[in-house]
Amino acid sequence: MSIAFYCRAKPQGCDAFEIFKRASRVFIGYPLTRDGIEYDPQALRSCLVDPSRCSDSEWERQTRGRSDGNYTRTNNYTQNRNFVRRVTEGSIVVVPRPSQGAAFLARVISPFEIVNTPSWRLDYLNLRKSKRLDVEDRERHHTADVAQGWRVDEFRRIDLPRIPGWLRRSLLGRSTYNKLPDHPLDNKVTAHSVLDGLLEGRHSIETRWSFDVEDVKKRLVDTLSNPSTFENLVISLLQLEFPEEYWHCTGGPGDGGIDGFGCNENGQVVGLMQAKYSANKAPELGDVSGFGPSIRRYAAVLLPENPSRPTDGTHLLDLDWIAEAVLRHWCHLPMALTLRVGDGRTMGGRDT
Repeated sequence: MSIAFYCRAKPQGCDAFEIFKRASRVFIGYPLTRDGIEYDPQALRSCLVDPSRCSDSEWERQTRGRSDGNYTRTNNYTQNRNFVRRVTEGSIVVVPRPSQGAAFLARVISPFEIVNTPSWRLDYLNLRKSKRLDVEDRERHHTADVAQGWRVDEFRRIDLPRIPGWLRRSLLGRSTYNKLPDHPLDNKVTAHSVLDGLLEGRHSIETRWSFDVEDVKKRLVDTLSNPSTFENLVISLLQLEFPEEYWHCTGGPGDGGIDGFGCNENGQVVGLMQAKYSANKAPELGDVSGFGPSIRRYAAVLLPENPSRPTDGTHLLDLDWIAEAVLRHWCHLPMALTLRVGDGRTMGGRDT
């Protein structure tokens, strides 16, 4: 079964997407050199272990005790081996480039392979040199970083807003590559089917106005793609729920686990909020006794749909609560316009 996965295309800190495009390939790093055989960047099949073909016993022998300085790389090698078995012809790879407001998609059209003598070797080393990055190939195995992977048909640009938030969130992380998740609310919708629809022109942004709570829930996970956007939405909803109070976002480094707080007209804190985009268990705010016994505590969780409830008296703001609150306050909530929640004839409480 074909999968969808992302790849950063940045081996050892170098944005090598131009090489990927020119070669019509997608590469994964952490090449495993054969024990006892000298690395040769122009004869890579003789000196690299092919993770798609190596037997279990040989793999164990080749990876035992492998390290790079003080950093053990065995987990990365094993991740490669497990991953290449999942990528089949027809799989879709996504190379995210947020700085361009886009992601680039392509279909895999070959089995996994190691290119023996990459014709783009010097181009890649010159690219690294132009970026003032290390080019010591014999020690750092740079050519091997752009030699193992799959051929693809062509990379096609897709604007990031067209990719649903539950997928976009994975694209904006830090890991080198991984399988993309399927829809968190609908097990019939896979990452592959959505990206296939984008490539074939079948997928479009929702434009129908709605008051249906299930529509709102789906649009929330299709739209929200990062914790800060989620935190701001929750703070806006709490402000609308308690208009006599003053709610502020505080999330960021050093926030002590508190992403927002509300205060009364005297400046006294009356509520605290912590938000988690994804958490199976609702967060507990810990010791807040310094605020007094009447302080209200809120834990907001977007996904999964039904996280375990807090046990310390904290109010859970889950996806159901958030969707219903959006419906209660749609005419005063800017996000409702993005979600197309409400009556299409009135926007922001004003006739259009």
